[in-house]
Amino acid sequence: MKTNTIQYTITLFGLTLSVISFFMIENFFQKMSDKSSRQISIIEKQESINYAMPKIETDRRDEETTTQLLKETTKKSIVKESTIKNIKTPSLGIGEEIIYDGLTYTELTKKLNLNLYSTLANKGNFIADYTSKTGLDPYLALAIILHETGCKWGCSKLVNECNNVGGIKGQPSCNGSSYKKYETLDIGITSYLDMIFNNYYSKGLTTPELMNPKYASSTAWAKAINKYIETIKNS
Repeated sequence: MKTNTIQYTITLFGLTLSVISFFMIENFFQKMSDKSSRQISIIEKQESINYAMPKIETDRRDEETTTQLLKETTKKSIVKESTIKNIKTPSLGIGEEIIYDGLTYTELTKKLNLNLYSTLANKGNFIADYTSKTGLDPYLALAIILHETGCKWGCSKLVNECNNVGGIKGQPSCNGSSYKKYETLDIGITSYLDMIFNNYYSKGLTTPELMNPKYASSTAWAKAINKYIETIKNS
C-alpha cells in the first residue's frame, strides 16, 4: 500500500512538472514570437521610412523647382508687362498716328510752327492737314513758303495786306497789282499749297532740284530751299 502511494505521488509530481514545463515552453515561444513580430514591425517601419525619405526629398526638390519656375515666370511676366507698357502704339485717331518723318500730326504741327513767324505764326496745322491728306512733303512746302514770303524776318506787304503767301497772280487784284488777293490767310495758304502739289509734286517733281528748272530761273533756288529744309528738320 505504501509502495502504491509513493508511485502515485511520483507519477503526480511528474505530471505536474510536465504541465509546468509545457506552459513554460509555450510562454517562451510566445515571447519569442512577440519579439520577432516587434523586430519585423521595426524593420518594416524603417523600410517605410527609408522608402519615404527619398520621396520626401524628391517632393521637396520638385517644390523648390516649381517655386523657382513660378518666380521666373512672374519675373518674366512683370518684365513683359513693363515692356508692353513702355511701347508706344500709334492711335488711329487724328493727332496720334504717324503721318510724316516719324511724327504724329501734333508733333509735325509743333515742328512746323517752330519755323513760322510774323503773320504766318501758328499756321502749321494748315500745312500738316494738307500734307497728311495729299502726301505733299510738308518740309518742302514750308521751305518754299518761307523763301517766297521772307516771313522768317517779317512777312511781305503781299502777305500782310492780301493774304498771298506765294506771289500767285490773278484776280481779284491785290491793290491794283497783278497779284491775287485772298479773303483770308487760311485760303491763301491752301491756294499756294494746291499750286505746288498740282503743278509740281503730283507730276513727279518732288525735290528742289527737280522743281528748279520749271519753278525758278535761278539755279541757286534749289540750294536756298534745301537750306530751309535742313533748318526745319533740325528744329
